[in-house]
Amino acid sequence: MRVRDAIVLCLITVSIAASGWRQAAAESYPSRRINLIVPFPAGSATDAVTRRLAESIRIETGATVLIENKPGADGNLAALAVLKAEADGYTVFVTTNSTQAANINLFNAMPYDPAADFAPVAGIMTIPMMLAVKPEFPAQSVAEFIAMAKTREKPLSFGSGNTSSRGAAELFRARAGINMQHVPYRGMPQALTDVLAGEIDCVFADPASAQGLIQDGRLRVLAVTSSDRLAGMPDVPTLAQAGLSGAELTAWVGVFVRTGTASDIVAKLSQVVLAFVNNKETADYLESVGAKPFPAGADRLKAFEEADTRRWAEIVAIAKIEKK
Repeated sequence: MRVRDAIVLCLITVSIAASGWRQAAAESYPSRRINLIVPFPAGSATDAVTRRLAESIRIETGATVLIENKPGADGNLAALAVLKAEADGYTVFVTTNSTQAANINLFNAMPYDPAADFAPVAGIMTIPMMLAVKPEFPAQSVAEFIAMAKTREKPLSFGSGNTSSRGAAELFRARAGINMQHVPYRGMPQALTDVLAGEIDCVFADPASAQGLIQDGRLRVLAVTSSDRLAGMPDVPTLAQAGLSGAELTAWVGVFVRTGTASDIVAKLSQVVLAFVNNKETADYLESVGAKPFPAGADRLKAFEEADTRRWAEIVAIAKIEKK
C-alpha cells in the first residue's frame, strides 16, 4: 500500500471513529451534570427564569443541574466562560440580546463572535423594560418627566443593569430630546437599590426584577417599552400611548451552546427547553412577571438573533451611543 493511500485510510478510520463517538455521546446525553451559565446576578429576570428552567431540565432528564451566575462586562465574561468549556452540551448559555445582539454594536472590539461562536438552541421569553422611579419622584407621567428633564440644570440620572436597560433609556433620551446621565451597574438588582436610595433618579427595569418593589409600593412605573400594555399592569401606558413614539424596545432570553456541539445534542436540549416554555405553568409565571413565552426552535432563534442585531445597530445610531 502506498504511503498516501495509507494516510487516507487512516484519516477515514479516524473520521468514522469520531462520528461513532459523537453519536454515542448524543444518545447518552445527558449522562452527567449540566452547567447553566447566566450573565447576570441572582435576582435578575434571566436568573429567575433560569432557576425554573433548571428544575424542569432536572425533572425531564434526571441530570444534576448547576447554575453559575457570572455578571460583568455586559455579559461578555459569561460568554467567554462558555467558550472556554468543551462543546459537548454540558455547559449551556442562558443569555439575552445583551450578549447575542447588542454588545457587538456597543463594543469597539469584541472577545467573541455571537453568531459564529454560539449555536442557538431555543428561545425562552421576551420581556419589555419600564421607566421606574421612587413613589415620591415629582413627575407623575412621561410628559412631566420629559418636561422636568428639560428644565433642570443638572441632568436626571438613570441606572442600567444590562444593555437592554441602557438601550431603552438611551433610546428614550434620544426620542424625547433630553439630556440624562448614565450610571452603569453589574446587574438590575444593584441599580434598583440605588433608585430606592435616591442615588439615581430612575431606571429602565424589567418587570421581573422590579415586581416585588412595585407590589410593595416602593417603586412607581411611568410607562413600559412594549407595543402593548402589560396584563399585570393595565393602568400603566406604553411609551407610545404616553406620547413618545419610536422608543419601543423588548429584551429576550434564549439558550445557546458552543458552536461545534453535536446536532443531536442540540436537538435534545432544544426539545427539553421548548417543553418548559410551552408548559402552562411557565406561561402563567411569565405573564405574572410581564414577560411572554418565546418558543423558538434553533432556526427561528437564529433568524431572530440576526434581526435583533440589526435593530441594535439602529438603536446605537439613533441614540448616538458611544462605543466602549
